[in-house]
Amino acid sequence: MPTSLQGRAQKAARQKGYRFRNLSGMLDEDGLKQCWRDIRKEAAAGVAQVSAQEYEQHLDEHIHGLVERLKQTRSRATLVRRHSSPKGDGTPRPVGMPAVEEKLLQLAVARLLEAIYEQDFLRCRYGYRPKVGALDAVDTRTITLQFGRDAWGVEADIKKFLDHTS
Repeated sequence: MPTSLQGRAQKAARQKGYRFRNLSGMLDEDGLKQCWRDIRKEAAAGVAQVSAQEYEQHLDEHIHGLVERLKQTRSRATLVRRHSSPKGDGTPRPVGMPAVEEKLLQLAVARLLEAIYEQDFLRCRYGYRPKVGALDAVDTRTITLQFGRDAWGVEADIKKFLDHTS
């Protein structure tokens, strides 16, 4: 985690009631360049038809321009290119492909929000969290059922339940 995000995470942990303002102003060139390393470069181009390889040729200029637009609040979300991809059973599944710069910005915002809000989450919560997932929840629950005070668990299929209520 970059130093700037570590600082924000520490502030969020120390000052629980602090309200972070102007999140777009917290996105800087260094942070965006670090996010660029983790972008899937082979992913399909968005509506602008600019590939990651083309964007990378002038990466410093593109990121500098993006940060300037963010500072001046001139940056707006771009359209998402739509494509239909068949599922395993043959039914179409709509897929959205954002532009390369949009993907970069989404990753940077996600990391910023994660650094701030991760401090408020309980360690025993697993949904949509970094470095933990459903299998970790199952492992923890299995241990609790075997060695803890709980003697039972409930499994439910919510989707099928909702299908029967309508």
